[in-house]
Amino acid sequence: MATTDLENADLAGLETQIAEMANAQFDSPHFRRFLALKFTKARAQTYIIQRTHWTTNRRCCWAHAQGSAPLDVKTLIWEHEREELEGKPEIGLDDHHTLSIKEGGLVGLVPEDFVRIPPSDGATTCMLAWLHLATHSHWLSALAASAALELSNSEDVLTGASMSRRIGEKMAADLGIPLKEQPSNSEHMVADIEHGRILMIVARNHARTPEAQEHLLAGLRDSWAIDRVWKGQLADLLEALPDED
Repeated sequence: MATTDLENADLAGLETQIAEMANAQFDSPHFRRFLALKFTKARAQTYIIQRTHWTTNRRCCWAHAQGSAPLDVKTLIWEHEREELEGKPEIGLDDHHTLSIKEGGLVGLVPEDFVRIPPSDGATTCMLAWLHLATHSHWLSALAASAALELSNSEDVLTGASMSRRIGEKMAADLGIPLKEQPSNSEHMVADIEHGRILMIVARNHARTPEAQEHLLAGLRDSWAIDRVWKGQLADLLEALPDED
């Protein structure tokens, strides 16, 4: 087998392993417990506020990953983050922080609520853990730690529905808000398919040795471990609220 063929085979195996890891998130007890909860108005409000704080943390983590990455990877991250931070002005699409706040308006939240209500203790702990990965890891691990959360929300990788689609369908079923009217969930169902492809683009150019691939896999494993804890913390928060409005 030629060297190029061997490299391609190794990358195909890596891609399969990554897809299996992403799908396994939804089989974890943390994800299952969170997704089994009924969404009341109060629970949806709590979830959207905490998700919005988490979204802000993603911008910090991606920025740190960009800072330590090679120039070609900096460009990929910039293109990804530009959409997150600016939206798509040419088609009138808001930045993703604004989309999340607008989605909160569907369940009675106002912009001031996102300032007044801080991240929970669990959210703060998980966000600091993700920041630690972004700032104290090999650059491939730092990038993979951020890309992990795009991958596990990408229906290009998942065998089932993404988290955005599952939450969107839950809000539709439990609260009567059509999915197409949910600005954040409906946008991320589409955007994260493209964003999830960043990791394998980087892998093809920079993860062609066992050592480099292990750096990448370590970032994925650590980030998805934090994400499982995060989903468990969200379940704790929502379970503490009444299951009827």
